Formats: sequence, C-alpha cells, structure tokens
Amino acid sequence: MGWAIPTLLLAQLFTSTFCSDALRTQEFQRYDGWYNNLANRDWGSAGSRLHRDSPSNYEDGVYMMNLSLPSARVLSDLVFKGPSGIPNARNMTSMFAFFSQVVAYEIIASTQTGCPLEVMKIPVPPGDPVYDINGEGTDIPFTRAKYDKQSGQGFNSPREQVNEVTAWIDGSFVYSVMEAWVATMRSFQNGTLKEGSQKRYPPLNNPHIPLNNPPPPQIHRLLNPDRLFLLGDSRVNENPGLLSFGIILYRWHNILAQRMQKQHPDWTDEELFQAARRWLTATLQKIIFYDFLPALINEEVEPYKKYMPHVPPGISHAFAAAAFRFPHTIVPPAMILRKNVNACEFREEVGGFPALRLCQNWWNAQDIVQEYTVDEIILGMASQLCEADDLIVVEDLRDYIFGPMHFTRLDVVASSIMRGRDNGLPPYNVLRKTFNLPELTWETINPKLYATNKEMIDKLAALYGGDINYLDAYVGGMLELDNGPGDLFKAIIKDQFVRLRDSDRFWFENKQNGLFTDEEIQQIHKITLRDIIKETTEISEEWLQKDVFYFKEGDSCPQPFQVNITGLEQCVPFMRFDHFTGNEVTYIFTLIGLGCIPLICFGIGYVLIQRRRRMGWDSSFDDLSATAIDDDAPRDHYHIQAFEWLQECYVRQVIVEFSPGVLTVRKPRGLILRKMIFPENAQILVYHSEPGASTVHGPYCLIKLSKTYDLVLRLPSFKHLPEFLAALTLSLKKLDGQVTSIPIQNEQLLEKAETKDRRQQRLDHFFREAYARAFNQPKLSDAEVNDHDSEDVLNQTITRHELAQAMGMRETDMFVQRMFAVTTHSDSDVITFAEFLEVLRKFSEGTMRDKYKLLFAMCDVHGNGRVRRSEFAEFVRSLNAVVGVSISESSQNHVIENILSRSGVNPGSEYLTSADFEAIFTQVDERRPVGVDFRGAKIKVNLQETASLSSFALSTVPEYKCISRDVFGSVAAFIETYRQHIAIMFIFCCINAIVFLERFWHYRYETEHRDLRRVMGAGIAITRGAAGALSFCMAVVLLTVCRNVITLVRETPLGEFIPFDSAITFHKIVALFAAFWAALHTIGHCVNFYHVATQSQEGLHCLFQEAVFGSNFLPSISYWFYGTITGLTGILLVAVMSIIYVFALPCFMKRAYHAFRLTHLLNVAFYALTVLHGLPKLLDSPKFWYYAIGPVIIFVIDRIMGMRQEYKKLKILNAELLPSGWLALD
Repeated sequence: MGWAIPTLLLAQLFTSTFCSDALRTQEFQRYDGWYNNLANRDWGSAGSRLHRDSPSNYEDGVYMMNLSLPSARVLSDLVFKGPSGIPNARNMTSMFAFFSQVVAYEIIASTQTGCPLEVMKIPVPPGDPVYDINGEGTDIPFTRAKYDKQSGQGFNSPREQVNEVTAWIDGSFVYSVMEAWVATMRSFQNGTLKEGSQKRYPPLNNPHIPLNNPPPPQIHRLLNPDRLFLLGDSRVNENPGLLSFGIILYRWHNILAQRMQKQHPDWTDEELFQAARRWLTATLQKIIFYDFLPALINEEVEPYKKYMPHVPPGISHAFAAAAFRFPHTIVPPAMILRKNVNACEFREEVGGFPALRLCQNWWNAQDIVQEYTVDEIILGMASQLCEADDLIVVEDLRDYIFGPMHFTRLDVVASSIMRGRDNGLPPYNVLRKTFNLPELTWETINPKLYATNKEMIDKLAALYGGDINYLDAYVGGMLELDNGPGDLFKAIIKDQFVRLRDSDRFWFENKQNGLFTDEEIQQIHKITLRDIIKETTEISEEWLQKDVFYFKEGDSCPQPFQVNITGLEQCVPFMRFDHFTGNEVTYIFTLIGLGCIPLICFGIGYVLIQRRRRMGWDSSFDDLSATAIDDDAPRDHYHIQAFEWLQECYVRQVIVEFSPGVLTVRKPRGLILRKMIFPENAQILVYHSEPGASTVHGPYCLIKLSKTYDLVLRLPSFKHLPEFLAALTLSLKKLDGQVTSIPIQNEQLLEKAETKDRRQQRLDHFFREAYARAFNQPKLSDAEVNDHDSEDVLNQTITRHELAQAMGMRETDMFVQRMFAVTTHSDSDVITFAEFLEVLRKFSEGTMRDKYKLLFAMCDVHGNGRVRRSEFAEFVRSLNAVVGVSISESSQNHVIENILSRSGVNPGSEYLTSADFEAIFTQVDERRPVGVDFRGAKIKVNLQETASLSSFALSTVPEYKCISRDVFGSVAAFIETYRQHIAIMFIFCCINAIVFLERFWHYRYETEHRDLRRVMGAGIAITRGAAGALSFCMAVVLLTVCRNVITLVRETPLGEFIPFDSAITFHKIVALFAAFWAALHTIGHCVNFYHVATQSQEGLHCLFQEAVFGSNFLPSISYWFYGTITGLTGILLVAVMSIIYVFALPCFMKRAYHAFRLTHLLNVAFYALTVLHGLPKLLDSPKFWYYAIGPVIIFVIDRIMGMRQEYKKLKILNAELLPSGWLALD
C-alpha cells in the first residue's frame, strides 16, 4: 500500500484544476535568464559573470595565475590517487553521482575556452605512468576559461569568468538558453518536444546544432555530430548516465504537455509548451533543492521564506571551481547495467566485460543508450553504490578523462586545481574566513587523515613550502572530506543553493509570481525523482527503491559486486596529434606552384619574343599559302600576302600590292604603311634566299631602291618567289626599269638589309661624324663605332627629306630647299658627306663674310647675284614658322624696313645685293652665335660658341668631373622642375605608410581577443597592413588611367598643382607599389597559413569567429588554399597579377605589345577576384570596397565618356605629321 500512495498523489496532480485559465495570462520565463530580477535584469543570465564572494588571488592582482604553486599533476598523484572500488559509507547510489552532473550542467558552464586561447602547462613528473612513460618530460595542457572582456583591466577590476548557461534552476539542461535552439527541438504540436525515429527518444542532431563533439579518446578521431541526441545542453551526450537523465527529463516534458492538452484542448501549442516547461522546472527545483541538496551536504535545509530580489543569484567562483567538484570523488569507474525483466537480473557481459567502463565510452553514450535502453542504465544506477566520499578519484577521471585531439586524456583533478587558480580563488584559509570558519593548520584540517596518513600530509606541506596559507582551496576543501563534504564545501554549496532559491522570481514556492496555487505547491513538494522515472520508463515500481539516491537495507535488487577496475576493459592510453600531419606535401607543392607562376609567365613571354625573333612558322602562313596571289586581280595589279621584316625582334603581316610603277605595303585591314614609287629607268636590286636555305620557312626578299630604305619581305613559300619577281618586273615594264635578282644566304640577306631603323642609325652617325670633324670635337663621335664604319660614312649621302627630318622641318620649307641647294654640287637629289662638311665648316670656322655670303646664296634663288626683297621676306617668314614665331606680314615687313634703314640700304630698292647683305650683317655683334637645331638627329649645335656642344646627345661614355657647386645647382634645378611630381610622390608614399601602419598597429596590439597575435605573431599584422596599402594602390591606379576625366580636370585650377601629363608614369609607380604590397601580402599569408593549419578546432574558432566549422571537420592546408573562397581567389589573384605584371614589363611590352594589351584586360577579373577575396570575412569585414568604390565610379564614368567619343562622328579635313612627331588634325 505504501508504494501506491505516491502514484495516487501523482494522479491527483493531473486530475485537479491546477491548470486554470489564469495560467494563460502568466509571464513566460525567458530562456536566457534575463529579466528574472527586474531591478538587475542581467543577474543570473547566460553569459553573466560568476559571483565573487571573496577577494581574488591573482599573482599580479589582475589576471595572472600564480605559477610558483606546486604542479597540479603532482598534487593529483600525491593526494587523490588510490584504489577504486571502495563502497560509499552512506550507501549513496551512482544515480546520485550522475545526477550531480545534471545539477552542475543545469546551473554551471564556466569552463568554455575563451579567446584568445591561453594555454598553460601543467608540469608532469618525469616517468609519470600515464603521461610520461618514457621519462622524456611533458606537460598537460590547460586552457584558461572564457572571461568578461570588461574585466581584468586593473586592480579594482580583476578577471571575472562567465557562466554560459543561466544560474537559475529553470530547466536549461532540457531547453537550452537560446530561443533558436529550443525551436529546433519543438514539434510545435500540442506543446511537445520533437521525437526521433525511435519512439520516446529525442531526434538525432540532423539540424547540426552546435553540440559538444570532442573526439572520443578511445578511438582518437572525429565523428559525425549527426550521431548525437539533440537535447538542451550541448554536453548531454558525454556519458550514458548523463544522457539517460536528459532523455528522462525530455520524456517528462512531453508527458506533462500531453496531460495538459487533455485538460485544456483549447490552449495553443505555445501555451501548452510553456505550461509544461513551468511544471518541469518546478519539479526540477524541488528535486534539486529538497532531495538532492540534503543528500549532498548530509543535513536538512531551511524552508523557503520569501522572494528576496536583493540577493545575487550568480554562481560563485568558489562553488564552480572548487566546492561543487566534490562529487568527482564518488563517481565509479564503470556502470552496472540491470535488465528490466521484472526480476533482479544484471547484465554479466557488456561489451565483453562485467560493467561499462567510463574511460572507454566517453562521447559514445548514444550508442549505449540505444543498445541497452535507458531503463537498464537507470536500474543499474539505482542498484550500484557509488565510490566513497574520500580523497580518492578513480583513474577514469583522474588519468583518462577525455581531452582535445592533440592530447586525448586529461586529469580532472589537476584541471580542477588549475581552474581554481584560473578563477583567482583565494587560498584555503582565506576562503574559510570568508565563510566565517576558523583557520586550520596541516594537523587540524582532517585530524583522522593526519593520524592515518601523516606522510602524505607532510609531503603536501613540503610542496607548499610548509605554509598552509598557500594551500589551494580545492585541495584544502577536499582534505576535509569525511563521509561527505567538509565544513568549507558544505558552507559554499549551501550558500549557493539558498541564494539561487531566494533570488529566483520564478521559484515554484514564490506565491507572488502567481504561477502556482498553494495546493499545487504542496503537490509539487510530493513529487520525487522516483516518480518521474516511473512515469518516463517502463520500470515497475517494485524494482525501484523509494529514495533512488540511497540504497538502504531491504531495498530490492542490490548490486552483485562493488565495481572496481579489476576485470574491466583497459583504458586506451593518451595519444597526441599534430594537426599539420599529412599537410606537408600539399603545403610544399603549393608554395612551389605559387613561386612558379611568375616564372611560367616569364617563360611564356620569352617564348613569344623568341618566336618573333626567329619569325617561326605559324598558322597564319597556312592561310597565306592558300591565297598568296590574287588570281582574280587585273593583269597589271597583283596582291600578295607576306610578312615585313622590320628588325630582329619585330615582324608584321602585310599585303603587298603591285601596280604600274608603284609597290604599296598595306595592313591586312587596308591601312597604307608604305609606298615605293619607282622612277623611270629604275634599277631594282632584289636579294632573295637561296633555294634550300630554309626548308621550313618561306624565302626572304630584300628590295633595294636608291634614295630610300630597303624593304624586306618574307613570302609564304618558295613557290611564290617566281610569281613575286614576275609581278615586280611587270610593274617596272612601262618605266623601262630593270630587276636584278641575286640569291644569297638568309643571314647575309638580313645583314645587308638597310631598314628604316638601320638607316636612321646611319644618319645619326652621319651627322655626329660631320659635327665632330667640323668642330674638332672627337667626343661627338660614337664611341661604339669602329674606324672602318667611320670611313664608310664618307661614302654616305642624304636626301632632301632626310635633311628636313634631321632639322625638324618640312621638306617643302624654303629654308630646307635653299640649304639643300647651296650644299649639293654633284647631284641635285642627294648631299654627300664632303658637301655637308664643307657647309658646316663655313658656319663654324669661316669669317662673318663667308657666313653672310652663304646666306646670300641661300636667298639667291635664281643665282643672278641679287635677291628680291619679297624673296628675302619669305625666307625670314619661313625661319619664323620653323621656330614657332607667329607674326603678321605687315609687322614683319615693318621690322625688315627698319633693319634695312639702319643698315643704309635704300628702302625703295626692289633687289638686295651682296653689298646690302654685308651692310646688314656688319651691324651684328661679331660674337653673336649662329645656331642650327638638328632635332631629328638629336643634335643641337651652337655654331659659334662651341662650348654649347655640351647639349649634344652624346654616347654613354661617362665624363668624370669633380664634385662642385654645380651638383647642388643641378639638384636644386631638378627639384624646381619636378616640384609638383615630388610633392605628389611624397603625399602618395605618406598615405601608403599611414594605411600600412594603421592596420599593422590594429592587428598587432588591438585584436588580442582574436588570438591572431599568439598564433601568427607579427605575420598577421604585416599581411593586413600590406592588404590595406594594396587596396589603396589599387584604387589610385584606376584614377591614373581615367584619360577623359584627366583631360577635363587638367583645365581646372587643379592642373596648376597636379602634373596630369605624368599620369602614365605615375600609373607605373603606383603599380610598382601595388606589386610590392601584393608580394609582401602573399608571402606573409603563406607563412600564416602554416600557422593556421597547426591549430586545433578551439584555436580556429578564435581565429575565424565569423566562420563555422563542423565539429567533425578538421581543416587541412589544402582546405585553406583550395577549399575557401579566400584561398582559391588568392591563388587566382597571384596568377592574374603575375600575368598582368610580367607582360607589362618594358622588355615584353616592346616586343609583344599585343600580349600586353590582352593581358591588361584581365584587370577586370583582378578587381572582381579582389572583391571576392574578402567576402568570407575570415579575419575582418571586407574593406577593399571602401577604397575602391569612388575610383571605380570615376573609372566607369570615364569609360562612358570614352565610348561616347568613339561613337561620335568626327569630320577630319586635314591630317599632317609634323616634324616634331605630332599629328596635326583639322
């Protein structure tokens, strides 16, 4: 009959009217714990600080752990090591031990790692049987906990760790602390939680909720998180006992929701869910405070009085880091399973062993629960006695608890000691005084222990230097144990739970919140954990004792034996893992590949240049061979396709047209490149390749015509050579010309060819040698020309056109015509070297009489000894036009009249004689220079003051001078000339430096919370600084090519301060800066990627807080290079940038300009990839668009302006190529 009373009470609970309509208007308690205390809204909330009830004890008073204290592992071995299998003297069951973990996870989550990772080393004694078998020396890693970033800044604000779950007993173990998390668990039907494929079990983690999923140490590899059960706490799958309680509470919620739905079918899903949650929370509060807590501290607790909003509920450091770690000592090394068969029958074989070893089943609970059911685990825990309340912690926790991938086994005792130091817990006696307890000595901490194990106490005292005032609070508190927690831990635990109860506005006994009536409160008080187990499982009540936390005499089905490690499965020893293992080959070959990309581009460019240099056969010749001669053309008109050889490294495809007396060279699209007009009786000399001189390439033809440079063509094949010669002969037929063909070797033919460039070199040498001899200045000669070549110049002749080009004038200018006329003697069409030298010597060495006679001869067009005044005026006007002087005709005539009048020349005379010229020039200063500017030949000579020959374009022979003040004058002149350029460069360099240093400083000193500095050192600061400067350069380089905008802005006042004409030069400078920053950024990230690939998952979470990695995913170096947008676009950027820069080098641009144009089109892809490069926000939000958005808009506007101009029709009336090289358009 006694067993039936609780059942009747429970039935009455759900048949009464506790679910009144008033409940529909009640406040729903938040999941994150906020607003429980209306005056202090964040008290007890998820993410709030732990409560510090005693002064902190950091070494520096702020955050540093005391490293002078004994090794936590040494303390663990000395104090907490011992045999397992000692039964609990109070007959407490293992259900109590595992339920204590439920309670801990309900209110505490303060050991999560923070950012940056702070990894401390726990020294391991040499030869440690678990961690240092070979005596090589090692350390156990300990990661400090997450803390409030607003703390740890000074003496009045020491570091304060945070609690990631709510401090309230509000069912967060079942529901979590996040609304989104709860939503994934709900079915949204009748207020229930979602069921999985297995009836009455929660679903598996298919939504990929971030459950804890460390690698099980027994198998040492990452597993799929989908295998885990989805419940409210991320740690619930840690072990079978904990998971069983999670499933029981999950079922308890659904039972409550179903019964409420039957009572109130008109309630919505949300109302049913919140009502079931309130009742589950209330029953959990009652069980924890009124059932679990008295059993834990072995004394009754005072009854509830009232809600006290001024009491802080926060979990204290002493509770989280010391006192509530006491249950570690009662956890058994294995779990007994008991069959649910209405009989006292235990499983004698669990995986081949009599009990389920904890160390071999960390994070494998879901498989155990599904294989053996929750019922068998619960029955086993109800019968099994836990370990004794003593100092001994079983090796499954002390040596073989789970750890990270790189150190799979940890020591829970050593971690607890270090956690106290991490939290800044004061020493043992200081903490006792905080709770009004007297100080103790080594002898009085535990007199019974001191009497039985004095040697251990003495060794412990020696480790602390004999001073108990340094004793860690956790170690001291555990030393007090005697069939339960000692005075210190008991006071801390009791204080914590009383504060939680009294400060909770939603506590079930608080009548002011209106959640429950007096009758309902009394009914809740009668519910026990046994009742919930019975409702949520298929266990019969006769096989479950009344108080499941104890196994008393007379209870059914006692354990068959006290579990110890004898006969159990052996724990897999700890293992290490190097996260870079297996990445070596990928990393090395990736770096080699990145380094080879520029080399490959150089190689391609070299091949293109060599191909042009050798003029190798290509597909274009195939087309030529098919249509080389146009058979449909008229008889006297022929078209042939060929290649024109211009110089060693440059050829171009052309179309050669023959018509009577004319050879025309055109581009394939029709533009005329050259015309050779044959004179009457022309003697044409044609050198061509000997048959067989080239078995692969077509023959060369060199056409020599007097008074012009040679034409070198390359025909498609030898079969076209006779046709070509025939066409040339036919073109000369009507002119009575003659073609002489001479076969020679290719090398000799190309050597004989006097192309335009070679002719220009000969002309330059012609003028240099002439001036060197005229002025007796050997330095004007080319130093690189040998004596033989200098003698050859005596046989050179120049035409009127070449003379005009050398002087920078038109061939039709009067001065050129008269200069040519007075210079030539033997032939009216050319000037010999001797004739030109004779005229130069008259200007340089002749008397003033010789000079004005020469000028008179130039003006005497008809050679009759007199010059018309109009001819003289025209001669002067021609000179004015050449030097750029614009003067009206009337003004010029007026000036001439004045000169003639001053010279005594009759103003009315129509002709000027030689005597008149003598009278005019005798008025000129004898020392006044006479100058001739040979701009085309790069020569400017003062014919009287030969010292001005320093302006001559000399060869590269250095002239050594002593350093004088002229150097400083030259520097000053340079600065004055280029002051605008210097100012712009100074500003540009300063901005580069500022952007780099700002980013460098930010990532070096202002992002410690990201863990970047610890992992990558200065590398990340350098690369991010380079990235900022590179972004700036990429923005500026766009502005330098906005030609249309620059043209407009040049006309504004800005044109006075900015040298817009040097935009292209500045474009190259900016590009060089960008190349430097890009190289620095690339090299830096290659090093950074190595550091990243060595990090654990916790480290990666700190480094890349915007990225989400699966708990079973361990990124490799190939992932970072090829599996991320940042890495892949980075490699593509290196490739694209290498292509652009290599083909923009002068050596390639000169010889492969078409390739330069094509590769520069890749800039569109370059900027697009740069935008994509920063989108994943691995390190920071994208910043490139801040720099580039303005220049891109301006660039687009410029392109639109350019397109409008391209489509705008322009009528060109006249086009003339000026001697200066400019094209004049009308």
